[in-house]
Amino acid sequence: MKGWIAAGAAVAASAYAVRKGLRTMPAPYPEIPGGEVPRAPLPTGLPEPVARYLEVVVGDSLPVTTSAVITGRMTMRIAGPALPGRFRFGHVVGEGYRHYMQIMPFGRAFAAGQEWYIDGHARLDLPVGLVENEPRIDRAANLSMWGEYLWLPSALVDPRARWEPMDAVSARLVVPQADGPDSLVAYFDPETGLLDRFEAMRWRDAGDPEPLRWVTRNHAWTRIEGIGVPAISSVQWGDHDQPWLKLSLDHVAWNVDPDLRGSGA
Repeated sequence: MKGWIAAGAAVAASAYAVRKGLRTMPAPYPEIPGGEVPRAPLPTGLPEPVARYLEVVVGDSLPVTTSAVITGRMTMRIAGPALPGRFRFGHVVGEGYRHYMQIMPFGRAFAAGQEWYIDGHARLDLPVGLVENEPRIDRAANLSMWGEYLWLPSALVDPRARWEPMDAVSARLVVPQADGPDSLVAYFDPETGLLDRFEAMRWRDAGDPEPLRWVTRNHAWTRIEGIGVPAISSVQWGDHDQPWLKLSLDHVAWNVDPDLRGSGA
């Protein structure tokens, strides 16, 4: 009898250790010092909820953010439980981005993936293989890029894109793309004025028959150097009942060189 009790206790302890390891976030990447962020007048002629949003997050002038390195921790759900990890995203407005993500259960590097989107073309180096030269993935990456510009506020009013009014709490962001324009619909919180979520029809895989509803939602906000940015956000596909990716921001460094063609963190 004592042997069974001891065995049960050992199993319970092991299960607890696994659960704890799957919930424990890794150490953050070191912060990168940012550059000078000049200010410019706020643009005029924007839909009312967009103009209100900018006033809430940047005040009475626009911080000019032409590039950024965005660092944080995450949980990613591919199959089974969500796994902890960390990320570093680099953006240069008008050129593209580079994503580097590590999955780190128990605080140890388990797998890593990188995504490049440069000059309209995406390349994904993932644990499951390499994806490149896929026009649908190029189009999907373009939407990701514009969705992430919440961390670079002036990029959301880049003259290459345009805002179209919808109603008092939503507006459409029409963005350029090689095969013709694409769009994201922004929904704003009527009380705070903050951007609650972006929604778009987006390709998930190159072989999918149709694009899927794609939602990026902002659950909490913070200020870095006086600029309001999403602190906690998530990404969810329309055929899933929960997000596959949750991001928790550690730091943003603006107007730095993110080395888009590089590798690693």
